[in-house]
Amino acid sequence: MANGLTIAICSAILALIFSGLWIRRIYAQSAGDSRMQEIAAAVQEGASAYLKRQYLTIGMVGTVLFIIIGLALSWNTAIGFALGATLSGLAGFLGMNVSVQSN
Repeated sequence: MANGLTIAICSAILALIFSGLWIRRIYAQSAGDSRMQEIAAAVQEGASAYLKRQYLTIGMVGTVLFIIIGLALSWNTAIGFALGATLSGLAGFLGMNVSVQSN
């Protein structure tokens, strides 16, 4: 019988495959006429500026937490925190880009 880690890894792989298929489908759609593309470019620029500012702030807080966790608990725990935070940020970044592109 499969243990929890195997189920989690298999679920993650299936989620990545499913997400990749949806992203491919979204990017294959028409970008619209020139006015729609102009509006989309403005939205993308705003979303990019928002993400840059947000991730800069989160990065500073995350760095402080990484050091505190490393000193208070263990460096392995701090590395786990950093890995989880980085992957979570990557998921948010990709999700925002795909949602802006799809709209």
